[in-house]
Amino acid sequence: MLFNRMKKMSNVLIKKIDKIDIEHNRCLKVRAVISSCSVCTDVCPAPGSIQINQDSLELQDCLDCGLCTTVCPTNALKWNSPPLSQIEQRIKRLAKNEQTVYITCSAMEHKTGHSSIVEVPCLGMLPAEFWLNIGLSVNNLSILVSSDNCKQCSITTGEQVFQQQLDKAYENHSNPFPICSEVSLQNQTDSSIDHGKRNFLSSLMEEVKETNTITVKEVLEVNKTLSPFEKFDQYYQQKNEIEEISDEVNEIKQSLADQVLKDNVIHTDKRSLLLSAFKQSPQLQEEMTILMPTIKESCTRCGACSFLCPTDALYADGKDIILATNKCVSCQLCVEICYEKHISMEPKAATIMNNKYMYILKS
Repeated sequence: MLFNRMKKMSNVLIKKIDKIDIEHNRCLKVRAVISSCSVCTDVCPAPGSIQINQDSLELQDCLDCGLCTTVCPTNALKWNSPPLSQIEQRIKRLAKNEQTVYITCSAMEHKTGHSSIVEVPCLGMLPAEFWLNIGLSVNNLSILVSSDNCKQCSITTGEQVFQQQLDKAYENHSNPFPICSEVSLQNQTDSSIDHGKRNFLSSLMEEVKETNTITVKEVLEVNKTLSPFEKFDQYYQQKNEIEEISDEVNEIKQSLADQVLKDNVIHTDKRSLLLSAFKQSPQLQEEMTILMPTIKESCTRCGACSFLCPTDALYADGKDIILATNKCVSCQLCVEICYEKHISMEPKAATIMNNKYMYILKS
């Protein structure tokens, strides 16, 4: 037991070295070969770098630009160096002490080591949910970018993805971020503090903190994504346990089913950012619409949608199907794998997430 836990901790530390974390079981194409998803390969600036096999997802000769992590709906590919949550927190900390905070790509020329600049490999690696969440909490953030730099960059699709994600955020956020090509002189100080060292140490501490958190979660197997086969076995194990009790007390069955769902909450980093934005702005949640699955009464209850769902948003409870609204990322895999086309995606007000669990098919 102790050896296995130490082995898991070692694996976590090795994963932290990789800038992009891969979770094969969340890839739509790995999960179901009939999936039409190709967003990661479509956006990758290095053709052939992303290999999707029957049971695995692999990166070869990767540029570490992070664009695939932006477009992947399920976090099968996730930016890891540092995670989006750390980038967000760093911007918020700087925003409290600096007149203007700048976010830019690593290829952009600027005053190196300046305390008010946050660098990422490419601005295209930041999804719409990131911009939306930051826009609600930080009012002194500027984007440091140059179109000329983007045109000369080896990350050929970066500028396009960056603009698409920014425009998507602006659809629900009315205050665009200022765009500039250089740091304001008012933001530069003659402080004797070595900002380069300070930023390095701050980044290092954040990495250590995040690694500890992830290590604990993995050792305890928290938020583990199961393969369809593992989910199948788990489902019948849970179903048998629940049905034994339901013979005596049906109310206890419903309570246990709800507990089973709560114990397996998995959020993608983008969904976590969106939920954070909703907490800051209830009005935003009322105005936004999100695609959610609906199921016809003619459904045969085969359960394929729940077994194959990469985020565990669908749960089959006998002849009933429950939707965990805040876990559904609108990947549409359930629609594609439904042989008789009983499932469709319908736009719903984002307030539907206030009901964390709801029956979308009830006997």
